[in-house]
Amino acid sequence: MISADAFTNSLKKPISIRNLVKKGSLFLDSYDISNSKNEIEWYIQYLYQCDKSKFYQIIDNDFEESFLDNIQNFLIKRSKKTPFQHIIGKASFYGRDYIVNPDVLIPRPESELLIDIIKNKKYKKMLDIGTGTGCLGITSLLENIVDSVDAIDISRKALDVAKKNQQILNVDNINFYNLDILNNLPSTQYDIIISNPPYISQAEYCELDGTVKNNEPQNALTDLDNGYTFYIRYASIFQKILEYRGVAVIEISHLFCKDNLKDIFKEFFSITFHKDLNDDYRAISIIK
Repeated sequence: MISADAFTNSLKKPISIRNLVKKGSLFLDSYDISNSKNEIEWYIQYLYQCDKSKFYQIIDNDFEESFLDNIQNFLIKRSKKTPFQHIIGKASFYGRDYIVNPDVLIPRPESELLIDIIKNKKYKKMLDIGTGTGCLGITSLLENIVDSVDAIDISRKALDVAKKNQQILNVDNINFYNLDILNNLPSTQYDIIISNPPYISQAEYCELDGTVKNNEPQNALTDLDNGYTFYIRYASIFQKILEYRGVAVIEISHLFCKDNLKDIFKEFFSITFHKDLNDDYRAISIIK
């Protein structure tokens, strides 16, 4: 393991961007940070406000001395397992940037599958359960998939983040409500429901990498049970709040048993399983 002081002292000025990436990768690798080279390149692109193509055009240039403190702070924070997205304060989802902090789940690429599933049809009113950053509901509006969205979350702090993202992305027709879906019901019916619920089991949660477990809300990651708690609840309440032939699209764990989910939603008209780009089942769509 390379100490932060030893790494800082190794940065002789001037230093090329290429050499900085090499030294930084070795430093992060010593702390078991995966994908270190790409993350450093992404961070330098963030500092320089340039794309990947421009980055490789300047990779043999001297690194800007005015950014040395930034890159050192970045590398030290990453060595302590602070998520990349928390360091830069944002995460990309469906081509747009969303504010993130420790109060919300960081949007993942696999959640974009939920948008892909519903994007070819127009809906009237969506319920976004566990909205977090607001990325699912906001994207559905910006992609003209729905006319309006009710977004709910048990966390008031998460709703504050979602509201900031709504303002930054200049989105109308979305309302936010502080509501615990396990114990309360919305009073409206919807023709589309979308959700990325906490589906990591308690056993899996205990084994999670510290980058995730120590920096993202526990109640957005796990049900502290077998992972199926929210799906069982959804099977009950969707019969009440989903319109006839309405659609619900839900992210699932790739470790889930398909037969278990089929049994949970057996009272519905249909259930379809959807694969992500890794050929894993990562979402279901159900029709009432």
